[in-house]
Amino acid sequence: MRFFHGISKCMEQSLHYYTGFTLVDITATGVTRGGDSQKRSQQSNWETLLQTIGLISQPMDIREPTKLEASLDYLEFGEIYQGSHTVWAWNFRVEHADVFADADGQLGRLNKYFDQVPVVCGLDETARFMLPIFFTSGSIKNTYFKIGQKDLNNI
Repeated sequence: MRFFHGISKCMEQSLHYYTGFTLVDITATGVTRGGDSQKRSQQSNWETLLQTIGLISQPMDIREPTKLEASLDYLEFGEIYQGSHTVWAWNFRVEHADVFADADGQLGRLNKYFDQVPVVCGLDETARFMLPIFFTSGSIKNTYFKIGQKDLNNI
């Protein structure tokens, strides 16, 4: 039994946590076909997000998005977004350190893969986007990532 406990502890130490933030409605509704078109579109955005992360690494221990109203003063979205908005935040982890790193930083690859991925807009988001895509940089940045597991109830 100690052997398995040691493996579990070792695996836990080798997992690397990340937190994502977006103004795009990525509500995980579970609707995968038919039914309510809005709920299907929200789920589609969530699936797109997971698949995009999956292009680089296998996300594990995924915490579904938490929807909150937040002042953007303390968040890192582009400067065209001001005041309070609906924000979706989620946590996940991966096995390999620096899997998202490149010459642009620890999250460079993740940002590049996400930049300009199409999404469905006009759902429950309060921010309005110039184009229906994830933006990870500049004044219109609507999605970003942080290293570490953040408390999603305290943003």
